[in-house]
Parts: sequence; structure tokens; C-alpha cells
Amino acid sequence: MGDDQPAEPPIDEEQANEIEESLDGTFTMPRGSSETHRRRLLGAIGGLGTVAVAGCLGLFEEPDDDTADDPEPENGDEDDEETTERPDYTEIDTMMPDWAMKDLVISLDTQVAYNDEQIFFNFEWDWDVPNGWFHDLFVYEDDEWVRYGEPNPGAADPDYGVGDIFSGFTEDRLAFFIDDGSVEGFENFGGWLTIHEGTRTLPGAVEGEEVEEHPHHGDILENDDVRKYIPQSRNGEWWENDWDDVKDQEELDEMLENGEFLDMPMFRAHRGGPGGYGTTHCILDHRHGAMDEPSTRIRNSQDLVDGNPEYMFDPEVVEGGTLDLDEIYEGEVLQTDTHALIENENMVPFDEEEADIYEGAVIPRRYNRPDAVEGPGAIWQVDATWEDGTWTVQMWRDLSVGYLGETEFEPGEVYDFSPAVHGGGAQRWHWVGYPYKLGLGVEPEYQGESDELGTSELVAEEIEGEPDWDDIETYTLPLMYPGQTDWTWMISGEHPQVDDIRNNEINIWEYHDEAPEEFAQRMIDLEESMAPRK
Repeated sequence: MGDDQPAEPPIDEEQANEIEESLDGTFTMPRGSSETHRRRLLGAIGGLGTVAVAGCLGLFEEPDDDTADDPEPENGDEDDEETTERPDYTEIDTMMPDWAMKDLVISLDTQVAYNDEQIFFNFEWDWDVPNGWFHDLFVYEDDEWVRYGEPNPGAADPDYGVGDIFSGFTEDRLAFFIDDGSVEGFENFGGWLTIHEGTRTLPGAVEGEEVEEHPHHGDILENDDVRKYIPQSRNGEWWENDWDDVKDQEELDEMLENGEFLDMPMFRAHRGGPGGYGTTHCILDHRHGAMDEPSTRIRNSQDLVDGNPEYMFDPEVVEGGTLDLDEIYEGEVLQTDTHALIENENMVPFDEEEADIYEGAVIPRRYNRPDAVEGPGAIWQVDATWEDGTWTVQMWRDLSVGYLGETEFEPGEVYDFSPAVHGGGAQRWHWVGYPYKLGLGVEPEYQGESDELGTSELVAEEIEGEPDWDDIETYTLPLMYPGQTDWTWMISGEHPQVDDIRNNEINIWEYHDEAPEEFAQRMIDLEESMAPRK
């Protein structure tokens, strides 16, 4: 990871065998793991002297135990599912290594403009992994179709945690928070305000059964996991954030009407981008999709019927109706090639006689349906290309849309803005930015700046007609790996500035003005030191 310190050398085989024998069981590793990685993890467990660590990692099984099948993902507003054996976060009360992107910091070039009807965003960032436009694929393997839904090969640091085991595929994404000033603390703490103890993929993640039995998360929202939310949606002081202490639905409805939420539009490189639309999300008591009806989103999914996918590529568009796994791995199927299923354009019902079925044949499980989008699902349009290792993504929408859960942009106003990018990973494995001030045609008040981070004040330029990005100012924003630091940790006794945080009297720009690389490495250090969660 660039200038990061090298990983400790693994123990030798004799030492590894001794530790494995002391565990009185079989130490199992996920598919594709290297022997070096096995010895490194055994060495870590031996050094900690506890079998519980192996159990928490999900790497220790009693002999002859059957491995449970991976659960099918939800059909609602699911994010990304991974089939690789991973740590059991519900049993962990400290931070600990899992995996991290090969780059801990990226630069996001950002431009914003508006006319009398629409607002436009233009983003560019470098990312050299040539498969980020694929997501959740059916692959023909050993005479059956199986799902590939792990992080992308090439995205992870192979020498950190379990970063050397992944076979793909998870799409690249870009999202950003917008706040009109109604969410307390967001201007100071940004996205760290939205992640809490209990959130999936973090230590202390709530068990699905417990979520399903909760009167709000289970009975009303019909969820089985905890995702982003703002502390204002919980009872108590403004900063208190217990996942299960949700305000009454009547209060939440009033908050939504009053604009007390975070707007989070998103570009998805496979599930939306090919169809020309982004997806809309509202962060309140949960990370919702569109909050107003009727709404139909761009993305949908297919299942296996009688052992085969429901749809495939039209053979007149893609020879044989399938793609090739090796060609995807080798970067031969470009983002500008036909790579995603699009309803009414390049997909047809699966035909076993027409389909080219062989070891490594590929059909995407998700598909785009641009002709079906309506309501809030259609407000964000996108135009995205990946070329020579660089993503260029344009997103735009009307200034005023009139839907609940969507920001109403007004010239002359200032908004809080914070972007994030996923590169071949999902959930907390991404790069995030500090909270910025975005003024529509006006200079925002000072938020913070440094030689290492640049300025925190962005200005959307007023234009006539369509933007000419060559004439619009570019802001280069550093995005960093956030690790497992969340709001629960920040308001606990573990953070040295806990009182200032609870009083909303400190700004991340003032407290963390170090180089982005140093900040991201600090997050890695917390994981490696197994910092307490509270």
C-alpha cells in the first residue's frame, strides 16, 4: 500500500502446525487463500493466545462440520453480497484486520455547475482495475451456474488481512451526501456520523434475527440488517445513537417532511450506469431508497429457474449470449463494450439451445431497465466512461423535484457535501471525503483548509444551457479509507475529544489536518492494534 509499513513476516510451517494443534481443531481458510496468508493469520492468533479470535474470524471449525450455504440476498434495496468466508462481526468487540483496498487514498476531481433548471456534477478519478463495471455474475462452473459476488481481484491489498482470496465481482460506485443544514453535526463530522455500532460488516454487527424481531427495523421496515442512519432518528441527546432506540414513526415522518435527512444519490457502474440512471437514497432511520411513491428504480435482478438464468444476452448482440470469465479477468471486456443486460435492448429469455454454455461462461445476474424507471427513481441521470484507467462520471438532475427525501436545490444557498467512492468492494470498504461546503453561485463561509487537504469550500458555477467542463473550476478532493472508526467510537471514551464531539464544538478539518495518507494509515493502525470498540 504505497508508503505503508511492510507486513510482519509470516511464521514458519512448524510454528503454524504447533498453533493449529493447540486449537484442537481444523483451521480452515477461504477458497483461494495462500499458504503465506494462512501462516500469517495463525501467527496472529498464536500471539493473542486465544481460540476465540479464530472463532470470531470464522476460520476455526470443529472437524466434520458442514459449512452452511450462503444466504440468498434480499430482493429489496440490497447492496452487495459476498460469498467468501469472513469474520463474524457479531462476536467481535474490537477493531481487527479484514481487508483494505490496495490504495488507501485516491483523488477525486470534482466540478459543479447549474443553470436555471438543473444542477450538474462531473467527477474524475484514477482506478486501474479493469473490471469495475461488473457486479454479481452467474458463472458456469462444474456443470452449474454459480454466483460470483466477492470483491474484485486486483482491488484489494493482497498482503493485508484476507485481501488475497477474492475472485469478483463488485461494481465501482460513486455517491455523495447532500445536507441543507438540517442534520446536526454533519457539517463537522460528515459520513462518520452515519455509521454506528450494530451496522453490518462492523464489529458488533447486529444478528439478522434480532433485527427482524425489532418492532421498527423488522416489523415496519422488514429489514434483517442495520445500515446507515443519523443520530437524530434516535431518542435521547442529539448524539446518542443506539440502533434499536428509534423514534416513533410519526416523529420520523415529521423529520422527513422537514428535510431532516441526508440525500445520497449514487452512480453504480453496473446496476444503473449502463442504463443512464443513478439511484437515489435517503438516510434517516435507515438507508432507504426512494421515499416517495410511485417509484421504480433502474436496477433489477434475475434468479435461476430450473438451474438456468432467466435471461441472457441477445445472441445477435453478444455471440452465444454469454461473456467469458477469463476475458473479464484479463480486462478484455471493456466498459464501452456490451457488458450489462439492458431490458428491451440487448437481453432475451434464456434459451439453452441458443446459449453458448461452457466452463467460464458468464451472464450478469443484475439487469438495467431504463424504460421502466419513474418517480424519484428517474431523477438522477448519469453518463459514465472508464478509459485508460480513469473514470469520468457526470450526474445531473432538476434543481427542484418535489419528492420527499430529495433535496431541493436553490441558487444562492449553501449545502453540506461529502463524496465517497467504491472500487471493486462494497459496504465499508471504500474511500470517503471530509464534509465540504457547496455554494450554488456563492462563496461558502470558511469551513477549513490545509496544504495537505486543500480547501473545503466549493462553488457551483452558474451557466447557460449545458456545462462546458473545460470552463468550470476543478476541485481535487482527497478520499481516504475510513477503517472501522464510526460514530459510536467517536462519542465513546476511546476518542480523546469526546466532549467536544458530543457538544458539536470541533470540526474534522481542524482536528485532522494531517496528510490523507497519514489519516488512512491511522485507520489501518487502529485495526491492527485491535482497538477497543468502546
